[in-house]
Amino acid sequence: MKIKENQKGAVRAPRQERSRQKVELILEAAVRILERRGMEGLTTNAVAASAGVSIGTLYQYFPNKAAILDALADREVAGMSARVVSAMRDETIPSARERIAAVVGAVAASYGGRTAAYRLTMAHSLSQGGNRMDGVLAAMRSVLGSERPSGQFTSPLDAGDAFVLAHAVRGVLRAMTSEGEDSPPQEEIERSLTRLVVRYLS
Repeated sequence: MKIKENQKGAVRAPRQERSRQKVELILEAAVRILERRGMEGLTTNAVAASAGVSIGTLYQYFPNKAAILDALADREVAGMSARVVSAMRDETIPSARERIAAVVGAVAASYGGRTAAYRLTMAHSLSQGGNRMDGVLAAMRSVLGSERPSGQFTSPLDAGDAFVLAHAVRGVLRAMTSEGEDSPPQEEIERSLTRLVVRYLS
């Protein structure tokens, strides 16, 4: 994992294996704290103590808890992107609708049925705005574009379509992180989001 100062506010990037191991210890400690004590319990002192490193060592990589959350979000989005690519390349998926459902499920998995730590991490990511989701959404657009020759989707996905669709998906994901027990089961949300995407493009 490489954390650049101008993007994440980290003091230096972990180039040595020992440094990378320390960063992983810090991030895993942050996950444990988020899971047990929520966002309020996440402080740099608590993370350092849980990771078994000094606060000075932690500050070599992360100047504050926002930088830790950013690194966790980057790691989760990388995993999400891998799941999206896997769904895109799965030749056993027979139809455009089912492929969209697989991609939607790959994205939604990071926001719904995962642990509290990951939901809090992704809620932080969405609250910061920025372009962290752009790669995932670009992959989704690629899937939709590649399915057009099949005839299910006939109109081009222009910039306006992409903007509306991206913000619709973001809105649903944000609600999944904030509604908690009041939200419907994740499977229902995924089915509805798939219908939304399919109907919008059909």
